[in-house]
Formats: sequence, structure tokens, C-alpha cells
Amino acid sequence: MTGFGASAGLSGFDIVTVDDEPLALRRLEIVLRGVPGARLVGSASSCDAAVALIAERRPDIVLLDIRLRDGTGFDILDRLPKDVTPAVIFITAFDHFAIRAFEVSAVDYVLKPIDPPRLAEAIERARARLLADTSVGQVREMRAIISDLRAEFHDKARSPYETELWIRGVTGNLMRVSLDLIDWVSSEDDYVRLHTGTTSHLLRLSIRAFEARVDPAQFVRVRRAALVRVSRIAEIRRTPAGRRDVILTDGTRIATGRVYARRLRELLLEPDGGSEKD
Repeated sequence: MTGFGASAGLSGFDIVTVDDEPLALRRLEIVLRGVPGARLVGSASSCDAAVALIAERRPDIVLLDIRLRDGTGFDILDRLPKDVTPAVIFITAFDHFAIRAFEVSAVDYVLKPIDPPRLAEAIERARARLLADTSVGQVREMRAIISDLRAEFHDKARSPYETELWIRGVTGNLMRVSLDLIDWVSSEDDYVRLHTGTTSHLLRLSIRAFEARVDPAQFVRVRRAALVRVSRIAEIRRTPAGRRDVILTDGTRIATGRVYARRLRELLLEPDGGSEKD
């Protein structure tokens, strides 16, 4: 049997990371360098690749993103061979049930953006479980916990898209932000800024990753570095230079890119036979 004590009692322990964002995998790699005894033996960015990698390398601990483009972390665990039972630490950006669900279980979680001390704490707890959980009964208990979490995940996430975000503030406190409150989103290097009326919130996530997790019928890309909530668009206005700008209901003006302007016309104008203002 692998996992649950296979090598955790030795001087080091093997870790596999799974995330569909290359930047997130890179950050995990950097953070793990500072964790004594941690050996990163592989990374995967899809469900199929993760299942193959974990089955082959048989790590002690898996750092596992919940939402991937081709499935969920729970799907990966379901597909592992029965004798491959690593300790699991879920990595989640803003899954709304995670805080409540994981706090009462033997499965740990870490919120993005990754806080190195918090990750180190989760890994230490996983190591302790690896040393203690050696019986078949305890392996079954872990699988049962993950099965329950998976069921809760699918029950609460009827839509494949996020409905709310959990954002860590500068003091470390977590704040819930409903997607319904977000007017538009701008990219700032490795972050996105969520514009909600007169305030804004910074989330360490690429705009591409954010776009993949929200309903495309609700948010539309207007330029490479900006997404806009469709229901907040008041008009599309053509400038004297020929550029099209999006005007939001609060008066905010956002320049569009040429490729994205075409998509905007298809989405907003053609179905209704609408028009835009010059």
C-alpha cells in the first residue's frame, strides 16, 4: 500500500502538485522548496495527467486543485487505483463550501493565493496523519470523507461556474464577494481586480483562470486585460478614432480591443438587431 505512511517516516516525503494554471504550479514549487523534507516528484495540469502521474509516482501527499478545466480534484481521486491512497491537501481559489466542509474533516485545504506558513502547517498535519493512519479501516475512512466532500461539492455547485469568491485581505481575514456584485474585472500582472461599485478587491489569479470559472453568458472579454458583466453594459460607443468603447451603467468607460469588439457585437447586437452609438 502506498500513501499513509509509505515514506513519511523517513527523512523526506514525496509530493505531487495538480493545478491547471502553470503559474500556480510554479508558485507551489517555489513554496515547497522552503518546506523541510518535501520532495516535489511531479506536477500535472489535467485530470488524465494527474491520475497517471499519481499512480506512477505514488506520492505521500497530493496538493490538489478542486476545479480543473477537464473535471475536478474529486474525479481524480475516484479514478486512482485502490492501493494508491496519498494524503490530500486541496488547493482552492474560491470554492464557497470549502471553509465549512474541510474544517470538520480529516482532509485539509489551503486557499489561494497560497500562504506559505498555512501550506507548511497543512503539510505537517498531513505528515502526522501519514505516520498514524496505517490501517485499512483508516484508509477507508479517508475515502469516505472524500466521497462525502465530492457529493457536497456537486450538490452546492449545481452550476459549473462560481457564484461567489473568498478573498484574503491584507490582515489575513477572509471576505466573501458575490459575483453578482462585480461590474467588471481588470488584469494587474498576476492578479485580477474585481470592481464592485465604488470599491474593488484584488485577487491573486490570472484573468484567464477567472474567465474559465465564471459563466460566459454573464461576463464577456472586451480586451485582453478586461472582462465586463454583460448586464452592466449600457452602450457601446464609437470614438472619433474608430475605436469602440464599452460604457457601463455607472458611467465607467472601458476601451475594447479589435478582436473582442467583434465578439461584443455578435453577443450584444446581432441577436436583437440592436445598434451602437457614434
